[in-house]
Amino acid sequence: MQLSINRESLLKAINLIAKAADKRHNMVILGNIKLQLSESELILTASDLEVELTSTLKLPAGACVEAGTTTLPATKLKDICKSLPAQAQVNLATQANERCLLTSGKSRFTLGTLPSEDYPSLGNPENITPLNISRSRLTDLIHKTQFAMAIQDVRYYLTGMLFDVSQQQLTTVATDGHRLALARSVIDVSADLSMQAILPRKAVIELERLATELGKMLGDKDNAVTLSFGREFLQVSLPFGDVDSAGQVSQNLMVTFTARLIDGKFPDYRRVMPSNTDKLALFSQEKMTDVLRRVAILSNEKSRGVVFNFASDGMVEVRANNAEQDEAVEMIQAKYQGEPMELSFNAAYLQDVLSVIQGDLQMHMSQSNASVLVNQLNDEFHQYVIMPMRI
Repeated sequence: MQLSINRESLLKAINLIAKAADKRHNMVILGNIKLQLSESELILTASDLEVELTSTLKLPAGACVEAGTTTLPATKLKDICKSLPAQAQVNLATQANERCLLTSGKSRFTLGTLPSEDYPSLGNPENITPLNISRSRLTDLIHKTQFAMAIQDVRYYLTGMLFDVSQQQLTTVATDGHRLALARSVIDVSADLSMQAILPRKAVIELERLATELGKMLGDKDNAVTLSFGREFLQVSLPFGDVDSAGQVSQNLMVTFTARLIDGKFPDYRRVMPSNTDKLALFSQEKMTDVLRRVAILSNEKSRGVVFNFASDGMVEVRANNAEQDEAVEMIQAKYQGEPMELSFNAAYLQDVLSVIQGDLQMHMSQSNASVLVNQLNDEFHQYVIMPMRI
């Protein structure tokens, strides 16, 4: 295999996929990127057997000197390309004894390779259900809910995000058993289409990263994304080529995201959504954020508990204390409807919700030991449920 390519083109293709490579995996080859070179294109693949990212780069005439395949260490290849001067020409040539020579200007690097035929592939989805959604809406659905995914849990299905299609809406749901985040968007599908899929945590983070990177390229423009759900996999293709004056992205660099879905049954999130709430509090998101940041300083380091005392309309007392008998108390202005009540939250859970809300904050409550529904004023498409705690 022999390739001569512009540094910027190669580095961009590597940067988009390198995070999927896993050098700590039991299969050493998964710490490498697979390169497949043909006359017209270079295909780069990185995988950890859960998420597979592929960059397909269209090549100019003469870039392919000799077609072939190999695998190179992902981190080393990326770091070398980053260290080279801008607009440098990069030459890659495989050699005998499982070596690859990378040269650029006066720089020369020899890297170890592993056989490309040993590189595993996830495969492609079967029995595909395609969903079309704008990139900005997809980014919003993931960003507004991903923080509530469980990090480590024996209930493995909670370590991912549910994609639920019903009633011509796509709903994303994440929960760790203590709080739940939900976002929904109207999509153009048949009225009778109903399906559910659970995307693993790493795949969710990678898909959000790619969609966000594409958004940075497009600026104030948007584009459509097709989510291809199969029985075992989700696959998404995103264009990262040149952007023209109309905001259209060329397909001279395509990134294909493939992820293995979690095989499990997600809890019925509709059953945990509070419905019979008779108490309502309205706060300024900005003021609540500031108050929580200050009061939580003196909360218990483990429980992070903060107490809200709803005594009357106008002002709400927020307080916290810890094992050292330190205490913080602050009053915050609020509109409150309902009987006096006191309840406690994990401050971090509420802060996570505040970080994705831009306007005034509503809290729908019933009693001190019942879950609380939180949402932005006049926004029914994003809802958050937080379980109160005992202090």
